[in-house]
Amino acid sequence: MITALWDIDGTLVESPKGRSDLFTEAVEALGVEPVSPSGPRDGFTDRRLAEAHLAAAGLATSRVEEYLEVLDRLSAEFYEHTPRDPVPGAHEALALTKKLGWRNGLLTGNTPLRARTKLRTSGFDLDAIDWNCFASGAYVSDRAELGLQARVIAGDGPLIVLGDTAQDALAAEAAQASFVAVNTDPAVLATIADRSVLAVSSLASREFLDFAHSLRG
Repeated sequence: MITALWDIDGTLVESPKGRSDLFTEAVEALGVEPVSPSGPRDGFTDRRLAEAHLAAAGLATSRVEEYLEVLDRLSAEFYEHTPRDPVPGAHEALALTKKLGWRNGLLTGNTPLRARTKLRTSGFDLDAIDWNCFASGAYVSDRAELGLQARVIAGDGPLIVLGDTAQDALAAEAAQASFVAVNTDPAVLATIADRSVLAVSSLASREFLDFAHSLRG
């Protein structure tokens, strides 16, 4: 059986500009003034982002579990009234691959609660996901480590990681998995295409549909 592990942000759901910064709000909820961490953060796991925000605000990173609990609560409230838009073709891609016999799981930087909330409020069929096949960034800081976790969860069979960033490609490489790059930005897609077995701008594209049918489970 083919196991496919999907990233969420930017791969299954859109990442709109100008969204509420829940990570900053979580620091405020802990009673201190937030300080924005320096440097790029694309592809960071929730745990790594939590550690970065705690350190920037002068709080001990040992409070990461407390921080993530607050982040979960804020996320559950926020996405109920401000759901993410699904990436075009994402609903259909999950339905199709399940029909073709793939085991669809998740490899995401999100905590389990944030992952479920984002997908449910964006209209996804949660039954299309095998929740026993879930590598979550709530537990590891590094994407490569997340990839190693994914390989253990998936077992020895064929494994595909689908994502939109170089960090997803890194996780796929650590898992010794095939990487499918999905990104609507041609410039970003070009930077990760050479690390993938398939690079597409849309899950609704003919290229992706042909790829899925070629790997009928």
